[in-house]
Amino acid sequence: MAMMAKQLPVKMTTMTFDINAVFAQAINRGLTSYKNQLFTTPEQADKLKPKHAAILKSIEESFRYPHLHVEAVQLFLDLFPIFERWGYWAECIYISETALDLALPVATQVYLYANLGHMHHLNRNFDDSLRCLNRALQIAEKHQLETVLGLIHHRFMNTYIGQEDHLTAKNHGLQALAYLAGPPSKTLAAAYDSLGRTFMDLKDLPMAEKYFWDALSLWDNLKDYTHMARSYLNLGSFYFGQRKLVEAQKCYESSLAALGNLSNIVDELRARIGLGIVYHTNGDFEKAVAIFREGANRLESELGEKVGWYSIRGSLLHNLGNSQLALGEPQQAILNLYKARTIWHQANNQLEMANTVGTIAEAYQAEEEWETAVTTYTEALILLANYPNHPWAIKLTQDFSKARKTCADHLDSLDSFEE
Repeated sequence: MAMMAKQLPVKMTTMTFDINAVFAQAINRGLTSYKNQLFTTPEQADKLKPKHAAILKSIEESFRYPHLHVEAVQLFLDLFPIFERWGYWAECIYISETALDLALPVATQVYLYANLGHMHHLNRNFDDSLRCLNRALQIAEKHQLETVLGLIHHRFMNTYIGQEDHLTAKNHGLQALAYLAGPPSKTLAAAYDSLGRTFMDLKDLPMAEKYFWDALSLWDNLKDYTHMARSYLNLGSFYFGQRKLVEAQKCYESSLAALGNLSNIVDELRARIGLGIVYHTNGDFEKAVAIFREGANRLESELGEKVGWYSIRGSLLHNLGNSQLALGEPQQAILNLYKARTIWHQANNQLEMANTVGTIAEAYQAEEEWETAVTTYTEALILLANYPNHPWAIKLTQDFSKARKTCADHLDSLDSFEE
């Protein structure tokens, strides 16, 4: 009987499975897919607006994998203008702050700080904006990154416009132009537009108008209709300030035409607010109420329970109430004006709140509620006392003081009659 050969034990081999690599590849494929869709046409990009949170989540998850950092952050920087157009800049702040903790090339860090400064400016957090922009400037100057200095000074200009420091804004704007001399660029067009706003605030109207038209011409050449719409908005404000109502209305209508079907609710509502104010000034209060009410309803449906967008919200509600008051609907006006007052309080914008509170007092005055009107005018004047040198505050103080005296005189005559 033949002997059976002795069987040797079989050594099992196992395949290693790198789950992190699989996740990283999946995230990278997702980012590539988003990139291919977002950077085709604006209309195609807008189809992804409902997925904006998922896009940001994918970018954030990519930060867990060092080999994806540079590409993911660059994608984030590139797509931010789309998120800004959609009105989602506040949701990008956390992503920017997280990205700054990564090991990134110096130039990328500078653009992140400059972009984060812009986001804070849009959110009206001007101190945080200046902090980020100063950091961007320090790094850029240290490493001699002159190509980004024009952008940084332009961002500074916008933030100082927000702070109403017009001379400092002008200085940064002129520095931006010096660095941007050369081929036409979107940053140059944006600098022209911001300089238009700055010279308008400085009462140099010929220079303001020139820069606005320079911006519009360049936006047209660059085929950037989103920013063209914004420049038309600013030019509309320029003409309205001179009571050139026909020209202002044309600019607001041109802004809406430039936007077309693009998803840009912020600029669309700003254009509609401008049109509503023109209608109100022309005495067409019904049309003004209709456009303000439509805008307020549209914004609430867009935002739901979200906070923010204080300037747009407050402006819509205030102007709606003001036009309702002019239309002879003081009770409806009071409801919307109190909503606006709450928005201004949340935004810590006491000057706008004073204007709204004074308008509430006007509504009480229209209802001949003299005592409440006097108390409400007094509240507005207390707020205005914080702005002793502000031209608009000075005018409001004069108007509200005169109106309060009128109401107080009525109240005194009633007291005398009762005696």
